[in-house]
Amino acid sequence: MLPWLEIFGATLTLISALTSAGMILFASHWQVIEGWAYGGTHRPWPVWLLGGVLLCLWALGLADIILHPTPGHAWAGWSLAIGVPALWAVKSVALVFNARGRAAVSAISDPRNWRLIGLARLPIAIILAMLTCLARPNF
Repeated sequence: MLPWLEIFGATLTLISALTSAGMILFASHWQVIEGWAYGGTHRPWPVWLLGGVLLCLWALGLADIILHPTPGHAWAGWSLAIGVPALWAVKSVALVFNARGRAAVSAISDPRNWRLIGLARLPIAIILAMLTCLARPNF
């Protein structure tokens, strides 16, 4: 059996860390990337593919924790399986599927603002990494 919840957590951690690093290191180019991903009325297929992969990993992770709970580490696993996707859904409603939210993000053009956003997002990657590690039964 594969540890799907760990794979889900590690994938989210990696994506979060990479996007934060991208915002910090490539701030002057990040506006183009955001505009491509969220600026139009339709999402490009790679964005939908990544979202679909994340949803599949989440569903497998949720099934994994339901079928094979980890005693002593259940709070971290449930946080990854329920808490993180709930917050992700709120963000999606506010930004991804909301024209005003997408317009607000697409309007950010100052590289300093992208660096600040990237720095503000770094704790998310750290928290995701901690939850992923703590959800492991052998941690």
